[in-house]
Amino acid sequence: MRRILVIALLAFAVAPVAASVAAGGPNASTNASASCTALKTKLGATTFAQAYATFGHCVSALTSVEQANIAAATVSCTAEQNDANFATEAGHNGKTFAQFYGTGKSGKDAFNKCVSTKTQASSKVEQQARTNPSRSCRGQQTTLGPTTFALTYGTAKNAFGKCVSKTAVLQTQSENAASATCRASLNASATTFASTFGTSADAFGKCVSTTASAQAKARFQAITAAAAACTTERNANVAAFNSKYGSFKSCVAQHAK
Repeated sequence: MRRILVIALLAFAVAPVAASVAAGGPNASTNASASCTALKTKLGATTFAQAYATFGHCVSALTSVEQANIAAATVSCTAEQNDANFATEAGHNGKTFAQFYGTGKSGKDAFNKCVSTKTQASSKVEQQARTNPSRSCRGQQTTLGPTTFALTYGTAKNAFGKCVSKTAVLQTQSENAASATCRASLNASATTFASTFGTSADAFGKCVSTTASAQAKARFQAITAAAAACTTERNANVAAFNSKYGSFKSCVAQHAK
């Protein structure tokens, strides 16, 4: 099993991320649409609109995340399908791959059902881990104070909405970066990956959500710290500050790198 999985993972490392598998398998855009529907319900219409502007923008943002889920599920299912000892392993109850995932006597749809099951499981755990950007921005606004908060994101009138939008973008960027990190982890050692995130259907999603949450939190904290540092520097000498940075947002951008 381990040898098969390693071979499959190596193939995964060099192959382009697939949007879908064989006919009848999961589709990244469809899954992204479902994720955005769940996210809109979770955030509320107002926050969702601030974060993504339109439903289509949300789908576009999350499609690459869903592509990674499908690709990871395809690798895992390929390894399971090629595992001669599948039926005797824990949790399979003596059933072959076709019997465990498929329907009917032949179980010919087993592979697509396996990929769909694992993809949906990863997508679900990622959905649950996504934070409310409005809540994050409200906390940052309290920490920085309304004046510094407004300078960081824009005028007092639109600063909060821009913060929500930027935070949502950071979350998506973090999830995409996390997907790459998790693929690299899988490729480096399937055993180590399993010991950290388990072998359940949502293991890849757990890796992505955990890694992305840490990255997004770190980047958001960096913006908060940069804004505080820029406030101190600006208060010390406004003329020198303006000459050096041009704007408060430019200062924050440089310090938050």
